[in-house]
Amino acid sequence: MVESGVNSHLSGLPDIGRFRTVDELNAAVARLAHEHPDVCRLRRIGTSRLGDPLRMLSVGHGPRHALIVGGPHPNEPVGLLTVLHLARLVAATPALREDAGCTWNFIPCIDPDGTRLNEAWFGGPYTIRHYHTHFFRPAFADQPEWTFPVLDEEGWFDRTLPETQALARVIDELRPEFQYSLHNADFGGAFFILSHDVPGAAQDLAAVAAAQEMPLALSPVDTAGWPEAGPGVHLMPTARQLAAATAAHGGGEARHGGSSAHYGERHGTTTLITEVPLWHDPRAGDASGSGRAHAAVLTGSAGQLRDGARRLGDLYERVLPRLTVPSPMRPAIADILEQSAVLASAHEALSATYDGQEASVGEVFGVRSLVHMLRLRGAGQLRRQLAVEQAAGNRPPAIRAAAEEADALFDSWCASAEGALRAEPFPLRRLVAVQIGAALATVRRLGLGSPEDDSTDNRPSGDTP
Repeated sequence: MVESGVNSHLSGLPDIGRFRTVDELNAAVARLAHEHPDVCRLRRIGTSRLGDPLRMLSVGHGPRHALIVGGPHPNEPVGLLTVLHLARLVAATPALREDAGCTWNFIPCIDPDGTRLNEAWFGGPYTIRHYHTHFFRPAFADQPEWTFPVLDEEGWFDRTLPETQALARVIDELRPEFQYSLHNADFGGAFFILSHDVPGAAQDLAAVAAAQEMPLALSPVDTAGWPEAGPGVHLMPTARQLAAATAAHGGGEARHGGSSAHYGERHGTTTLITEVPLWHDPRAGDASGSGRAHAAVLTGSAGQLRDGARRLGDLYERVLPRLTVPSPMRPAIADILEQSAVLASAHEALSATYDGQEASVGEVFGVRSLVHMLRLRGAGQLRRQLAVEQAAGNRPPAIRAAAEEADALFDSWCASAEGALRAEPFPLRRLVAVQIGAALATVRRLGLGSPEDDSTDNRPSGDTP
């Protein structure tokens, strides 16, 4: 069975105490390449916007390729750990490379600039307040994962980033059969996104999550309305469909381009995205009835999204003329305000399709967690922008008063989230195990790996973070 083979490879995964910083990750990857010079090669593939070298570790010498990308969103560091531990596993396990003639290629962190802006929370404690106090997530137009070109009048986007260009060059060079984008969510359960349906993959992925006692998110906020291959496994719409959906719900000029999954389609690449949650909440996977009408849940969330965006937007607009520091927080805040409005409109439109239907507990949880997530992200980043302003000496009464108001808003929304959500952190080892297990199960389906090998001499070596 695929499940038993995957679990045998995960048996040696060590306990993991904390997240890695970019510098720690790069140093560990370099050590791995030095320890396995016969199978590992490390080379530069590009440069970040702030000048960090972007590198790729290739493990194996086969003509077929798998491409693993860490850090596509800088507030999602589980993938940084997964890159390191999966690369160690592949380097130590010839069957994973040689049986199918596969070279595994790892980009440790595609957005080091953004990731460094999150590192203050990487060491814990992993609480809602600490996470959002030090949180950064760039605007869509500043995300390497979502700035691939879309050369179509409907949803035209050609503002590609240096990091995106580097990743596109690698995809064109390798023409990978499997591409893996490593993500993590905030609250609830795991879910998966495939570029297209792979027969049997949905069952495999569900088994991987179950083996780590991780619920499947039955109503993830990122994939509302997308087709499903199975519970918790969604299929990526086309770039045109995503742009049309945004435009239909009030979005103006395209906020983002295509994803790496869309770009890989030109080479026939199968892309998998695995989202694992920082915090466990069993309600995410609860399919039982909530006793609430689904339409009412959606219209209620739309109202809450609009109210949160109004309160945050009013404060931001008042202080905007006095901001002087050109930090990436500013476009990120504006993007969250627009995203809140688009999602509120989408929820209102969706509510009409659920007339008379009861929402499940998982569906209510997914909708409610979205409201908390966007409010805290916006308020947290506004607090960071105002702190930077004051540290730079921009301390007029208006800035000081805005900082106090932002603190009060943040405190109120933190208390609301802490009362509504179960913020119990998953052990990092289990999060990494799900991401590695999903990769091994999928490459087995694609004929690129051999995770059914029951050898126990495949435990990753090296230091434990």
